[in-house]
Amino acid sequence: NNKKMKKILSLMFLVTLLASCRETGVTITNDPYEGIEWGNVLHLKSSLHVHTVNSTIEHGPEEGTTVTPAEQISRYEELGYDVLAITDHDYVTYPWSEYGKPDSPMISIKGNEFSKNDNFCAYFCDWLDLPGQGPEKTVGFEESIEQVSKAGGIIYLAHPMRSGDIKNAEFSAKVFRNYPQVYGMEVLNVGQFERNNSIELWDKLLTELLPERQVWGTSSDDAHSVRKAGYGWTIFLTSERTEAAVKDALMNGNSFFSTPKIVETVPKLEVTPTITSIAHNSDARTLTISATDYDRVEWTSMGQVVYTGETINYASVEGIDKYLRATVYGPGGATFTQPWTVVKN
Repeated sequence: NNKKMKKILSLMFLVTLLASCRETGVTITNDPYEGIEWGNVLHLKSSLHVHTVNSTIEHGPEEGTTVTPAEQISRYEELGYDVLAITDHDYVTYPWSEYGKPDSPMISIKGNEFSKNDNFCAYFCDWLDLPGQGPEKTVGFEESIEQVSKAGGIIYLAHPMRSGDIKNAEFSAKVFRNYPQVYGMEVLNVGQFERNNSIELWDKLLTELLPERQVWGTSSDDAHSVRKAGYGWTIFLTSERTEAAVKDALMNGNSFFSTPKIVETVPKLEVTPTITSIAHNSDARTLTISATDYDRVEWTSMGQVVYTGETINYASVEGIDKYLRATVYGPGGATFTQPWTVVKN
């Protein structure tokens, strides 16, 4: 009888354990790094939100921006960037050949920052909101999004935590649900880092929208002078050095993004961490991050850090639902992955 009871108890324990595994396990359904050949992939360092004196054309001298397009382009060339989008306020500073920079080695992205309502950066299009009529004359936030979409552009919300309706997670969630051409948001707008840090809002939106709707993140300088250049960047992972490849990466989240300003003071000698590879073993249900110049990797889901370490077994770690993202920290700052979409088994 004792032997039978032990067998029954053992079977009950196994059934409970298996049930527990099924309840806590998750599966990745969208991997933005799937198919990337890390040994061969290009790492294109990009600045996606930059201003020049042309920002004052529609909005007046209160912008306080005096740097010329040629000066700003030259500064990012000096810093070793591969991609630059000049996003002047309601003005398209493009092509660069009209501003004395016809032969830059950087990929030039056409764009502007819509600033008459809640701000967003539009790329790969030149439609403008009632140009020449001043900052008070506008077709409105939603109509601007519609027109950018018709013109073939793609949109990222700019510094959403600064002001306006988009700092409200419920409002921004509706924007993402209603407009597929809004692909993501500036999680790190480094020009005024404390004021424009939108990490918490990003997690709220991912929690609200996934698994139905992804929200990709970027890091940008929002530089209004050459002094402010080089403190926030997005690395696009592409197989070729072309504008089309950058656009595809912006739409599909094939990137990671960084800033040194995540630490208390901007380090002078330390190097910001960079990701060298991400390995996903779907059978073992693990993700492994390899990086340089780092001291820890934190994994976040539902707005909470759920694990610390280079390799996570996402099927067994508690607290994972809807999404999983990683942050690589080091003495020189931090680098953020894009989120993986996960669903519970």
